[in-house]
Amino acid sequence: MNPYQPPGAVVDAGADGVDAEQVASGQKLVIYAFLVYLVSGALQALLSPVAVLLVFPALIMALIGVWRAGSGLGWSVVVKILLLVLMLVPLVNLIVLLVVSARATKALRKADYAVGLLGASNRSAAPRAT
Repeated sequence: MNPYQPPGAVVDAGADGVDAEQVASGQKLVIYAFLVYLVSGALQALLSPVAVLLVFPALIMALIGVWRAGSGLGWSVVVKILLLVLMLVPLVNLIVLLVVSARATKALRKADYAVGLLGASNRSAAPRAT
């Protein structure tokens, strides 16, 4: 036995190279960011322009969520950076969030995860038993 030999662990990314746990966490962030964007817009229209400050935490959540979901889905770095740049364009960012969430939902369902309105639930952190 060689003590300098690297570990030989087999890490399975799941079906089609998708890291479902990373996709699920990224999708949750994307969905929450989308909801905060909508609430920020409503509060800005109804109450005060100060509500626009909610956009900044939503943007940070969205950027992290898109990166995580893209990494879990196996997207190239170029695609992820392009999506992050598109996140800075008003209204286009909402479309990007919806598309990323839809792709993540499709991949999670294909990996046999339960996906609800707010993403994959905690009880489905492990694939469902059939």
